[in-house]
Amino acid sequence: MSREHVLCIHSTGTTSSLWAPAVEAAKLSQRALFAANLGYPPAPLVQRGTEVTALDDARQVISQVPDDGARVHVVAHSYGGLVALHVLDLLGPRVASLFIYEPVVFRLMVSSTGVDAEALAQGNAFMNEDSWFLRDSQRGGGEEWLERFIDYWNRPGSWQRMPEPLRAATRAVGWKMFQEVRACFYDERQLAGLSREVPATIALGTDTTRASLAMSRTLAASAGVRLVELPGLSHMAPLTKPGPVGEALAAHLHQVAG
Repeated sequence: MSREHVLCIHSTGTTSSLWAPAVEAAKLSQRALFAANLGYPPAPLVQRGTEVTALDDARQVISQVPDDGARVHVVAHSYGGLVALHVLDLLGPRVASLFIYEPVVFRLMVSSTGVDAEALAQGNAFMNEDSWFLRDSQRGGGEEWLERFIDYWNRPGSWQRMPEPLRAATRAVGWKMFQEVRACFYDERQLAGLSREVPATIALGTDTTRASLAMSRTLAASAGVRLVELPGLSHMAPLTKPGPVGEALAAHLHQVAG
C-alpha cells in the first residue's frame, strides 16, 4: 500500500465529502483524507462575529493529517485552493504535489497585468462598487448575501431552487462563508504564488465564469505550473461532474509519479 496521502480540501459552502466522487473516479492508490474546514461538520459552527482566516483553515486541515511522515498530495477546490497555498507552507517538505480545481484568488487577479478586461471588471466590482458584499458584517452571510453568492457560482435563481433543508444548512455556515469570500479578496498569501519546487496542476472548466478562468490562468502563469482546461465543465464540476475532474487528478498524480 502506498505510504502517500491525498489531502482533499473543500470549498465554500460545501463539505468534506465534496471530493469523494472525483477521488473514486481517479482510482487512487494513495490514502485519501477528506478534511473539513473550520465551521463545517464535524467541527463546531463558527459563531457570527468571529473572524477566521485561510491560515486558520489551513491549520485546521493539517490537524487532520496523520503524523506519520508520509508525503502528501494536496487537492483543493475554489476557496480551498487559497487554503492549500497556506498548507504548502505549513507541511513544507512533506508536500508531494498540488492539484487545484479553479482556485479563487481575486486579489492576485486584480493585482496582475494582462488580465482579461471583463474578468478584471468583475473582480473590481466586488471589491469597490459592491463593497457591502465584502465589508458589511451585518448583511454578510445573511439571506441576501447567500442568494447572491450561490447564484453567482451556479446560475440565477439557484438559491431559490435549493431544497429548504439544504438552504437551512447553508444559512448555518453563512458567517463562515462570508469570512472565506473576504479571504479570497484580501489574503496576501496568494500574491506569493506557488513554489516551482512543488509539482502542481491547476485545472479549470471552460464553461466557468470569466473571472474564474482569469484567476486560474493568472495563478498558473505566475508560478509557471501546468494548466489543464476541461471542456464543458463549470466551477462546481468536482460536485456536478466528478468523473472528468477525477480523470484530471489521476493524470496529475501519474505525471508526478513519472
